Amino acid sequence: MDVGSLFLAIRQHRELTTMSYIDLGWFLRYASLLKDDIIQPQPHTISIMAAPDILPPSITSFLSVVAISPESVDALWDITKDLAWAGREMGGKG
Repeated sequence: MDVGSLFLAIRQHRELTTMSYIDLGWFLRYASLLKDDIIQPQPHTISIMAAPDILPPSITSFLSVVAISPESVDALWDITKDLAWAGREMGGKG
């Protein structure tokens, strides 16, 4: 996903449009670090190679401390899940 597409998708959600770039970075970093916790409660038929469509409630609650609602966490996950899932591979040390 290119930056223009990312920001265009974020602009479609009212609460996300007020999110700071730092908070977006925080969300992506922690979502990437929580990859094992995200995949653990998923059904065994879900591939670990792709981000699941739905976050576990505990992860949604944790990520909502970015000052967005749990509903907005779900929307942001839908937009950024592929970026977050690739985060460890891209960052090297994640």
